[in-house]
Parts: sequence; structure tokens; C-alpha cells
Amino acid sequence: MAVSPNSCLSRCLLTFMFLQLPKLDAAYFDVIGPLEPILAVAGTDTELPCHLSPNISAEHMELRWFRQKLSPAVFLYQDQQEQEAEQMMEYRGRVTMVKDNITTGYAAVRIHGVRASDDGEYRCFFRENGTYEEAIMHLQVAALGSDPHITMEVQENGQIRLECTSVGWYPEPQVQWRTPTGEKLPFSSESKNPDEEGLFTVTTSVVIRHNSINNVSCCIQNLLLDQEKEVGISIPVNFFPRLTPWIVAVAVILIVLGLLTIGSIFFIWRLYKERSREQKSEFSSKEKLLEELKEKKATLHAVDVTLDPDTAHPHLFLYEDSKSVRLEDSRQKLPDKPERFDFWPCVLGRETFTSGRHYWEVEVGDRTDWAIGVCRENVIKKGFDPMTPENGFWAVELYGNGYWALTPLRTPLPLAGSPRRVGIFLDYESGDISFYSMTDGSHIYTFPSISFSGPLRPFFCLWSCGKKPLTICPIADGPERVTVIAGTQDLSKAIPLSPMGEYCASGDTDTLHSKLIPSQPGQGVP
Repeated sequence: MAVSPNSCLSRCLLTFMFLQLPKLDAAYFDVIGPLEPILAVAGTDTELPCHLSPNISAEHMELRWFRQKLSPAVFLYQDQQEQEAEQMMEYRGRVTMVKDNITTGYAAVRIHGVRASDDGEYRCFFRENGTYEEAIMHLQVAALGSDPHITMEVQENGQIRLECTSVGWYPEPQVQWRTPTGEKLPFSSESKNPDEEGLFTVTTSVVIRHNSINNVSCCIQNLLLDQEKEVGISIPVNFFPRLTPWIVAVAVILIVLGLLTIGSIFFIWRLYKERSREQKSEFSSKEKLLEELKEKKATLHAVDVTLDPDTAHPHLFLYEDSKSVRLEDSRQKLPDKPERFDFWPCVLGRETFTSGRHYWEVEVGDRTDWAIGVCRENVIKKGFDPMTPENGFWAVELYGNGYWALTPLRTPLPLAGSPRRVGIFLDYESGDISFYSMTDGSHIYTFPSISFSGPLRPFFCLWSCGKKPLTICPIADGPERVTVIAGTQDLSKAIPLSPMGEYCASGDTDTLHSKLIPSQPGQGVP
């Protein structure tokens, strides 16, 4: 039987194509990446995974992760090794490859120490011979910033301006001012500026125009992480001016009289000059009364307060006379007694008060970050319960550049100057705990009347290290000076102390080099 040449040629072509089909199928693959965005917190590590379908080996393929263009790349795997020459500078040393399952088509790159600049789109590219495919994925970077910090300023018109600041947010956070009832307050200004690392610093302010709002909080939210940070502040009612109708009427009448006649102006000026002389005389009398009051307090109610080493935190070092204390980075090996503070860097006085009036002074000098006052003898000394009156603490503190009374929402104390010596007055029966600046004799703060039960003790706390100690002033008993020799840390230094009523301590300016306790709103730490 004869076979035509065309029929034979057709059969040969079909056979050749049939033999080539497995090779074509073997060269075909898809690259699949994550369908949902990958969320990573700034500073942590994250992975960008991809895999082949079907699950064939990618061990001998070229694997490339890139952003806008193929080269330079985020990471390149070629000839079974990393090719650093084609890698972007910002990723060198920060990216490694995870290839435990590369023989089944799975591979990923791990970015170490994720930055805000890493946020965005990525592509993974797999190539073998002339066949290649790629997948797209999205990396979302988020950062939760610092605790907000609120400062308060009383403006000339009597309105109060609050400013809230926080750093280290990404992406741009949402900021709200609100009252305890949830009412949102409008901003007077707001800024969100990125730093060198791309993290946002948030600054926002609000103006309080009337005294119906006593408590306000600043809330900053990261919508990507669904987390927020909030801090509140209490506004004293007496910060708002009170203008009664009769004061306004008198002012109007005076203005009208002043415009009617020059003679009236001259007469008023004469009265003003005379009144000024009277005020100067009255002020001089008040100064004398203040000096007499200070002497009477020191004479009639002054107590000799000393520090109790059994209550001192291990980072606190007491001087030999038990009158001075400083905070150190090093920790002492001390017996873990029930009465010893183990979290707050505090120490109590040895003296206990169950009745009567008592007065003592503490030399704070120009050191920063301290708290002093009175507490119940049985306060909790283990853990970090907030230092508030509800927990048995009545104290004022200097933290950073602000003075505060340790009330539940911390009351700011707008002092005219920085007191170098603070007087503490306790009247047990009347429930009075008051603080005075003995630098100028001004009143600092008085806690609302308290009904005491049980013994009270002097209370001292240091928030930062420094060469200069916190010193209890001695009772004035003569013109001679008292010299105290330093404790176990430096026996070669002598600290001179003068009698109460004079400058009580000397030493170098504080050198802050650590912060033992972190800032926590409402816990006695700003």
C-alpha cells in the first residue's frame, strides 16, 4: 500500500509536538503572594512571603524582591546565593532570605528593624530560563508613639491654653480633646510633622474659655493598630477670673470721670500715690509678720525628722546622719523587709505622728525630680500603687520643669519661682497638710481637709540620680554649722549643713544620667 509523502510529514510533526508538551508544561508556573496587607510594627522584624504554583523547586531560579524597579532590588537571590551588588543601600544588612522550603516553591525575605520608610508596595519576581512571573504585596508599617504630655498656660485675657505633645507615631494619628462626658473640644491649633525616621510628632492645643470645664483629656489614636494613648489634666477653678457686675460698673464710672475732667485725673493720681505708700508700708509689715510666723513654727512645732533606713529603696543611699539621701544607678544588697519600698524610690522618716502640730523643712536646692510630703505608716510599699491621697500619700513634686500636687489627676502648681527649701506643716486634729516655699515665704499648696486615722510619717522620693542629695534641715539651735559625712558610697566627702532658716546644703548641681521610674499619668509620675 502506498503512503503519501504529505501524510508521513503530518504524522512526524504531530509526534514531535506531543513529545515537547511535557517540557512546555514543566516550564509554566505562577507566583502567588499574600492577598491581604502585611502589618508590621516599627522596630520589629517582618517577612514578605511568596510561593510557586504548582509547588516546584525554586532552588535554581532567580528570586528578586523589589519596589518600583527591578534593580537595584530589596533582595536578589541568583545562582543559589545572595547578590549584594544589586541591593538598595537602605536594605543592605537589614534583609535576609528565609529558604527552608525553597525546594517546594516557598521563599520569603525577612526585613529586620522595620522603618516607616519601608511602608508601601513590594513585588516578588521568580525567573527560570526565559519564563518569569511576579506577585504584588503591600507592607503597612505602624508605630505607637509616646505618652502624651500636657502643658497649661494662663493667657492675659484669663483663658487657659492647653498644649498636648507626643512623638513617634506612624502613620499620622488621630487626635482628640475631650471631656469626661465624651464631649469633643475644637482645636485651636494642630501640627503633625515627621522626623528624620519618618515618625510623626504631634502637637495640638485647645483654649478653655469658661470654668464649666474642670477636667480635660488629650487622646491620640493609631487607627491602623486600633490603639490609643490618653492623658488627662485637672484645671483649678480659681484659675478663671470672676468679674462681678459691680466691678464692671465701677470701671465704667472711673473711665467716664477720667474723660470729664483733668482735675479728676489729677485727684485720682494723688490718691493712687498715697495708696502706693500705704501698700509699701503694709508690705513691710507683712514681711515682719512672715518672719515671726516662720520663727514661731520652727520654735513651737518644729520636729527633728530623720530617715528610716529599713524603708529605703535599694537604689537610695542614706548619709550617716540619716538626714540626707541620694539616688544611685547601683543597687544595694539589703534585707527584703516588709516595710521597704521595692518599686518607687522612696524612704520614710522614723518619726510617727498620731496627734498635734508638726513642722519640718527639706532642702531641695536646684536638684530636679523629687517628691516630698506625708503618708500613712501602713501604705503599700510593694508594687507601684499610685501616690494619691486615696492610697495614703499627700505630697508635692517637681518633675522635669513642672511642679505638681499628687492628686488623682495631678494638680499643676504655677509657682512664681523655684523653691530651694520647702516647709511642710501637719496639723493632725484639723486635717491640714500644707507646703510653703521658704525661699520667699509663699504658699505652695494645701490639701483639702482630711480626717486622719492611724499614724503618719514624713515621706521622701527621688526620681533621678544626681550628686546633690535631698536634705532634711536641722532644727535651729544656734549659729554653729553642722557637718555630715557621706555614707558608704563616698566617705571622703563632707557636706556642710547650716541651721534651719539659712541655706541648708551645698554641693554640685545635679547631673541627671538615668530615670529609674517611667512616666505614668495618675501614678505620681508625669
